[in-house]
Amino acid sequence: MTVSRSSVIALAAISLASTVSSFTPKVNLPSIQKPSIRNWSDSKLFGLIRGEAVDEVALDENEGGVGLAKRSVIKISGVSRKGQECEAQELVRYDAMKELDVASAKSTLEKAGCTILCSGMGEELYQDPGTSTRYEDKLVKFGPSEAVKSALGSSSSEISDGGANTVVFNFLGGDDLIIGEVMDACEMLVNGMELSDKTKILFNSISFTDFKEGACSVTVVASEGQRAGLKGEDASLASGELYIYDGKWYSVAEECITTVTN
Repeated sequence: MTVSRSSVIALAAISLASTVSSFTPKVNLPSIQKPSIRNWSDSKLFGLIRGEAVDEVALDENEGGVGLAKRSVIKISGVSRKGQECEAQELVRYDAMKELDVASAKSTLEKAGCTILCSGMGEELYQDPGTSTRYEDKLVKFGPSEAVKSALGSSSSEISDGGANTVVFNFLGGDDLIIGEVMDACEMLVNGMELSDKTKILFNSISFTDFKEGACSVTVVASEGQRAGLKGEDASLASGELYIYDGKWYSVAEECITTVTN
């Protein structure tokens, strides 16, 4: 059986969520650090992925837990610190993303004291070196890292937090978006921006099948967290949660959090 990358990512999301209380609305992750390379035989996924017998019915990726993961907007949130690795802390599932009216969203951001610092898009690239054994012929680029390079390169001067209390890194990609690649990209942002030691740095990583596989956007927002009296996507915007992707603006709303299990 050929297992697609998106299937593996979906299975990973299910394995992670089932480990931490079976897709509750907001799951506090047990201090997950950036994944490291390890032996697949030691992974919890090893027992989930197996070949199919010749006469076995093929796996339907739209059914069961895999289908549930593919239909869900999956967000992993956490913190990033200067000089330290990122830490994923929470997993939340939504049943939809909200496409925003840009003018209205700009007004909400302004009233909440939020500023968009930079944004960028990136796509992954795997260049087959063929029979060559030369290191320089091997080329691997990851969507989140390429998005960060684009964002940091969008300004001719160093990008700073402007004295904001909080800076939020918002990543958005298809259902093959890998949290380890996002956390690496967060470290690139921390090192590439002028951030105060007192600034709180948060990140959100959303993967959703409605968006192209292999592509990722990042939107960096400075926030003062002035969300009193706001609801839905406006409350999320006021917290600095904005995703700009191919010229369109998106966010999520708390009322769209889902606990569906099949």
